[in-house]
Amino acid sequence: MSTKSKFLVLHSLVSYMPSEDDGDEIYITYKGKKVAPKGSSYYRMPNGELAINVEIPLAQSEEWAELELWDHDLLSRNDQLGSFRLKVDEVDDGFSAELIQKEPRSRYVLNWGV
Repeated sequence: MSTKSKFLVLHSLVSYMPSEDDGDEIYITYKGKKVAPKGSSYYRMPNGELAINVEIPLAQSEEWAELELWDHDLLSRNDQLGSFRLKVDEVDDGFSAELIQKEPRSRYVLNWGV
C-alpha cells in the first residue's frame, strides 16, 4: 500500500445561475467542516468563474468525496444550495462536477482534480 498523500484539489467554481440576483456569498464544506474559502467567511460569487485553489487531504482508500455548497446569510440561517459528489478513486486532473441541487434555484459547476 502506498504511503503517498492523496489530495482533492478544487481548482475553480463556475456560477451559471446564482440563487440571488446580485450573486451568492458561498462557501464549501467537506465532512461538516468549511474548506473554502480559507481565511474568510465566504466568496462573493456573481455569474462567472472563481479560482478556488484549495487542497483537501483524502484517505488513500477513499473512493468518493461529497462537498456541500452553502450560501452565507447574515440575518437568517445559511442555505445549503446542494452538493458535489466526486469519484476520487483515480489520480487525474481536469474533472468537472455539476451541483446536485437541493433547491432548483442555482446552477454551479466545480472544476477539480486528485
